Amino acid sequence: MPMARSRLSRPRLPRSRCTLTLGAALLVAACARQPGPDAAPAPSGVAAPVTSTSELVARMRARYDGKWYRTLSFVQNNTLYRADGGAEKSQWMEYLAVPSRLRIDYLTQGNRSGLLVSDNTFYAFDNGKQVSTVRRVHPLLLLSADVYALPPEVTLRRVDSLGIDTTAFRRAEWQGRSAYVVGAAAGDTTSSQFWVNADSLLVVRVIETRTAGPRTLSTDYHFNRYTDVGGYPVAMEVVMHRDGRPVFREEYADVKVNVDLPDALFDPGRWNEKILE
Repeated sequence: MPMARSRLSRPRLPRSRCTLTLGAALLVAACARQPGPDAAPAPSGVAAPVTSTSELVARMRARYDGKWYRTLSFVQNNTLYRADGGAEKSQWMEYLAVPSRLRIDYLTQGNRSGLLVSDNTFYAFDNGKQVSTVRRVHPLLLLSADVYALPPEVTLRRVDSLGIDTTAFRRAEWQGRSAYVVGAAAGDTTSSQFWVNADSLLVVRVIETRTAGPRTLSTDYHFNRYTDVGGYPVAMEVVMHRDGRPVFREEYADVKVNVDLPDALFDPGRWNEKILE
């Protein structure tokens, strides 16, 4: 789910790094088929083109009404691309419950460190200790998962809270396919925005721009390799770009849909408990 990555996450990225994703944010399952975003079933008949953000969000919700996963769990294999040309590998275990809950355990550290997103709040843990709390909507979790489960009016309010201009709406092309773009005019690659495949109505790109003190950082997330997993579409790779180059790649393995995830798994007060056997 992608998930958005937060500056609270580990392993440590350059200072300019932001999250999930989906977190959040979502290697291919061994027996999964690998269709592109257009492979999602289309509704009967030919739908009229979407002409506004509110209509797009409503269509996304309606297309997958009752057809979206409740939970998702997967191993996330990460590659951090350093500025010197080198790369660092890490591995996380992620659990996602729709809507709005995500847990990331940093497997390679083995010390109960990780990130929890619940009720639009980020909780960061280091060696079992909660070290920070930040109240905000997780953009990747919202746009790659929650949008298919929340009432459209709730999604629109949360999109607005991310600083995305919902009045800016247009058609464009992304990786050779038609897409809807919300939040930016043609040629604008720095404003916060999201791109949705016009046929499948799955998110394919999110640009998040945030200001921290004197610095303004733009992160461009690409959702790649949508795959049918248990009858549900899952982007098996998410790549973060900054300044036109990839800086972080997430690849998902051992993806499972609709497994039972107890509420306690997403309770920050129970982070150190062994909840899953």
